[in-house]
Amino acid sequence: MSTPALLAVSITGLGLVAAPAAQAGTVTPTVHCSLPAGQGEATGPQSMTVELSPSIVDPGGSVHAKVTLGGSPATSGISLSNVPTTPSLDLAMSGGATGTVTVRGPEITMNVPANTPILIPPYEGDFLIPVNASGPISFAPIRTLTQTKVLGSTYQTPCDVTAGGGSVGTVTAQGTAGVPATLTAPGGTVRPSTSVPLSGELWTPGGTPVPALCDANGGGCDPGKFTSSTLSINAAKQLTGTATLAGAGTVPDGSYLVKVNDGAKEATAPLTVKAFTPTGPRAFTLSPNQGPVGSVITVSGTNHRQDQWINIVGLDAAGLTLDDTAVYVKTTPDGTFSGAFTVSDPAIVAVQTDEGGDPATTLTRPFTITAAAATLTTGAGKVKPGGTLTVSGTGWPAGAAPTASLCAADGSACDPALIGSSALTVAGDGRLAGSVSVASGAPQATYLLKVQANGVSQTAALTVAKYFIVLSTSNGPAGTKVTVVGQGFAPVATVAITGLKANGSGTSDGTKTKIVGLDGAFSQTFTVNDPATTAIRVKEVLVNPRTAVAAFTVGTGTPPPAAGFALSPDSGKAGTVVQVTGSGFAPVATVAVTGRRADGSQTSDSYVTRIIGLDGTFALNFTVKDPSTVALRACEILINGKTVQRAFTVL
Repeated sequence: MSTPALLAVSITGLGLVAAPAAQAGTVTPTVHCSLPAGQGEATGPQSMTVELSPSIVDPGGSVHAKVTLGGSPATSGISLSNVPTTPSLDLAMSGGATGTVTVRGPEITMNVPANTPILIPPYEGDFLIPVNASGPISFAPIRTLTQTKVLGSTYQTPCDVTAGGGSVGTVTAQGTAGVPATLTAPGGTVRPSTSVPLSGELWTPGGTPVPALCDANGGGCDPGKFTSSTLSINAAKQLTGTATLAGAGTVPDGSYLVKVNDGAKEATAPLTVKAFTPTGPRAFTLSPNQGPVGSVITVSGTNHRQDQWINIVGLDAAGLTLDDTAVYVKTTPDGTFSGAFTVSDPAIVAVQTDEGGDPATTLTRPFTITAAAATLTTGAGKVKPGGTLTVSGTGWPAGAAPTASLCAADGSACDPALIGSSALTVAGDGRLAGSVSVASGAPQATYLLKVQANGVSQTAALTVAKYFIVLSTSNGPAGTKVTVVGQGFAPVATVAITGLKANGSGTSDGTKTKIVGLDGAFSQTFTVNDPATTAIRVKEVLVNPRTAVAAFTVGTGTPPPAAGFALSPDSGKAGTVVQVTGSGFAPVATVAVTGRRADGSQTSDSYVTRIIGLDGTFALNFTVKDPSTVALRACEILINGKTVQRAFTVL
């Protein structure tokens, strides 16, 4: 968003209510507004009409206010639509009570015309008068405070009354005051982004305590300066719990009053906020500081300012940033950070960090790329005699002609005759790909598949069996949905799928059944709920049934959520049109989808962009033309935008 666009965040009130009654008081003071994001200041007259009711209130009671504001002295250089805005108005009390109260309206969205005084719909709010109030209380506007949300950040625009103010109404405090509530907050300093313990007595049982942070005079009270709360009131009228402060960008260092309101009572307590002060120079480390392309290393920093976005990016030999490698993490309340960085570009010679792009905070550390050890994978690791399995790997001699053999489980007695055929190749980047067919006469056993090329060899476990099952996944917490795939079973037979405990007895998860296909294969989802599960068994419902078992490990945590980024299809020939869908992205942000090579660089295919919907989802078509494509990546075009990637196989 351009700088003129941000001028529109200096809105000075909001709401959707009926026009104020005729008895409402009106003043037209001069207001001085401090515009956000370094846009300067604006000064001018603004009318303020406030209607207060009821006219007589018990001490400590609630007053309802209807606020109507005239055009603001601030304007927007361009028009904006659907700007979330929350207004508030501070009123100074005199006469029967002193201090400041705040009328806060609801958040709504509004359209802002360009180069026009911003005229805001009326809004309403409630406040409580002091419990020691007595007699007529006069209320005079002293400041408006507007909060607007633009590009994920919240901006505040205070407008102080500098001249021409006065009373807009009077409420009489009359009757018997209730017993005031008490509030206790920490006496020392607290940091932004931390939980603040609060306690008190004589609150309303069953009430809903809402914390807000006010300035030292009790004005500008803002519940948005707390991001969460565990406050509650028990039957003994005791208030307990914590309220978590927003980050340092929202809560600057200073002296405040924390206010808690339960709907019938409120109380305040002083609170001093001070962000973490670095105790020495900024520093960060790489662990490890060397490794092959594809390594995931940990970047850890200390003595940074808290609640700051740290940009982590690779540098090439010329000191230029390799933008595709960039990742972003945020510092903690103690000024530290830790993030995972993928060494995706072979040109990386160093890693650089900075706080939010500030050149004065830039640090670098060297990183050495080493040769990768050859890897070998065999997919499911199970195959029938005469069957074919897909083989892949990395770190192999470029252009070499690999050979394959089957060895005993201990690596001895390697026999190429147990391989029926082999179609393996090594690409120029060292990627091993292709397939291996096991000889039809290979005995059923557990082997090591050995692949050799130009003096480099590697092995991977391989089970040869006439029938077997494969689990996807083979581990996870209780509640994990496991896909059970079987091969070599009797065509059209029924198989029963059960969980097993360590002693071989069945688990409490019951039995799933499936009809085997004409090719002897089946696929069925089985949910592991019993934490005692150690394996999953498949057994044919026949007189002489085939039985296969595969291990499953129950871990901790929660089952993995559904993918927020999907490709359909996820493989195809060059020229395939892929439907790309996503969810959980930033509403109204722009997402860019690109093709990626094995080294992480962008393919020659043009990127495709889309505006994300209000529900955080998007869908687009991406044509994969570049045969070197191994994945598609979606990235929000934001400084801390979400980046996700899914594999795509060019056939």
